[in-house]
Amino acid sequence: MVETAWPGDPQHAWSKVDDAGSNLWVPSPDDLPRWDSPQALNRAYVIVPVSWQRATLVMVALFLAVLAVIVVGPNFDWSSYGPVRRVLAVLLAVIVVGSLLTTIVQYVRMEVRWRRLRPETLERMATKLAGDRIPIWGLFVGRIRLGDRMSGPNDAPDDIQFMFDLRAPRETLQRQRAVATAWVEAVAEASSTNVPKELGAAFGRRSSVHCADVFGEQMRGVWMWRKGSILPREVLGLALTDPREAGQFTDEDVVFIRRTPRELRRRSRIAKP
Repeated sequence: MVETAWPGDPQHAWSKVDDAGSNLWVPSPDDLPRWDSPQALNRAYVIVPVSWQRATLVMVALFLAVLAVIVVGPNFDWSSYGPVRRVLAVLLAVIVVGSLLTTIVQYVRMEVRWRRLRPETLERMATKLAGDRIPIWGLFVGRIRLGDRMSGPNDAPDDIQFMFDLRAPRETLQRQRAVATAWVEAVAEASSTNVPKELGAAFGRRSSVHCADVFGEQMRGVWMWRKGSILPREVLGLALTDPREAGQFTDEDVVFIRRTPRELRRRSRIAKP
């Protein structure tokens, strides 16, 4: 059933692009890197988050600890505190150091576990993808954003990304991109800000929305994702579940290529005018 609470009149977007889309660029499944073994799969695709993402929590904890030492250390006058405050200061220091050590230990254990299970994981993923290879493509939206939840160091609104099923015929993909682009432009033009409240309310804090529920059945297999502003923008990948049939489809259901060419990232974007 088509939802009706979305801004930009998405239900009628198809009629607005009847003759549009034929010149729009869309990738093909051949643009994805090929692989013929678990090792090749690991070289071409990100099976687990890249190292800097896995270590993010550790880096944040270290940053906060160093910041505390820099700010508090030189200015801390131990003699000016009474016994109770000294005990509280020691307890706080123990909690901070303990939390940091716990974070580091958990990170090391996670890395050791991943390295131990990597051969089995790669074999399982390679077998699954070999039997059901579903190429997908991400179109990043730079004109409008989801303001109902904030992410990043500056409390930036969440980004939006359309995910397309590349098994669709090229003409269908072009029209689907044309519909997505026309709708984004309609929402942007109708709002005085790039974070329209109606859009965030319609998305409803969900991590993903099936476009068939917003635009109609012609967009089956196309999904809108909520993407944190500090997370990397992913473009081409292989789906582990069928986006046409899945009840939920998120980045956990996809492995993305490890290195996206800059030109491909540029083309895969609905940018600001």
